[in-house]
Amino acid sequence: MFRPALLLFSFIVSGCFLSQAIPDVLAQASATEPATAAASPSAVTPTATVFAGSGKPAIRQQPYSPSQPDSDREQLSLGNPFGVEIQSNHWWVTTIDDHCIYTGKLDGRRLVRIAGTGVSGYSGDGGPATQATFNWPHEVRVDTDGNLFIADTRNHVIRRIDSETGLIETLAGDGEPGFKGDHDRGDRVRFRQPHSVVLDGRDGVLVADTGNHRIRRIDLKTGIVETISGTGEKKLPVHGSKASGSALFGPRSLAVDPQFIWIALREGNSIWRIVRQTNTLQHVAGTGKKGYSGDGGDPLQATFNGPKGLVIDDQQRILVVDTENHAIRRIDLKTNKIETVMGGTHSKQTTSLKRPHGIAFTPKIGFLVGDSEFHRVVAGH
Repeated sequence: MFRPALLLFSFIVSGCFLSQAIPDVLAQASATEPATAAASPSAVTPTATVFAGSGKPAIRQQPYSPSQPDSDREQLSLGNPFGVEIQSNHWWVTTIDDHCIYTGKLDGRRLVRIAGTGVSGYSGDGGPATQATFNWPHEVRVDTDGNLFIADTRNHVIRRIDSETGLIETLAGDGEPGFKGDHDRGDRVRFRQPHSVVLDGRDGVLVADTGNHRIRRIDLKTGIVETISGTGEKKLPVHGSKASGSALFGPRSLAVDPQFIWIALREGNSIWRIVRQTNTLQHVAGTGKKGYSGDGGDPLQATFNGPKGLVIDDQQRILVVDTENHAIRRIDLKTNKIETVMGGTHSKQTTSLKRPHGIAFTPKIGFLVGDSEFHRVVAGH
């Protein structure tokens, strides 16, 4: 019997996904559908191409039926796609209009709902993720076992979906906005609109607790939450200062590599990083003032307008979703240059964007960005 809540999760062994209880409908589709242009970098346009989404919103008054939506990725209504995640040949996207999470294969055509009912709420813990409700799930991340971690932003919680059972739980947060619970766990913790989550590679989940102007860490072994940076003050940090005692002005998006924790400050209109070995903050890009300037020059002299997405590519360049400038910008620290690579001033050469948010990268196809208010996901280099 087809049970969608348990089925679309996968786990990784030696870097490769192995299907675990994949539903019959997806297995059949994968067996018959042709490979798509996303299979190799040479097949992808050097400018931009629509990867998923019909361009139509998906606001609903009633929940989806158990088997819906399940569609060709370019025909599916992805209402306000925000968070994008890629792992091996699989990808995920969160949607704000219908408060859901979808997944598919990079070289496949199908997209299937794996979490959320289509309407907002905060329910379903302990049950199948497809029967749970969310309220503006901004971001999703996957660990090496295929478990999903979701920033359920307007419910002020971080949630986890188990890859083996498809069951959902609240990892931390009590569902109310505020700040409390450092050195505590579970529902004794309180966040204020957490927007971003990322696995830190050290048995923890980092949370951009945006409304509290802090970055917090959930220890996955103990459940204990602690603040690693940010004081709650609405001001920029100082280059070279210790992360643990420094202010962060609106941390909105996070990325991690072995050396650094990368941070996009939304209200701070700048990009920073924490040096993991020394726990010090370094200023990477942006003056802190709102604007759209600096392409071709020093990233520190550039201006941004509410950056809300961040990812590191395979050449260690930083891709920044400059949301209110409707642009994707790329920082190359080796050449000390910043440039627009999609939207913004390069809309004619690539494509126009409307308030993009999440971004993910894979060498297979380049980057995928949630082009939120055009209700689509776009691929580019």
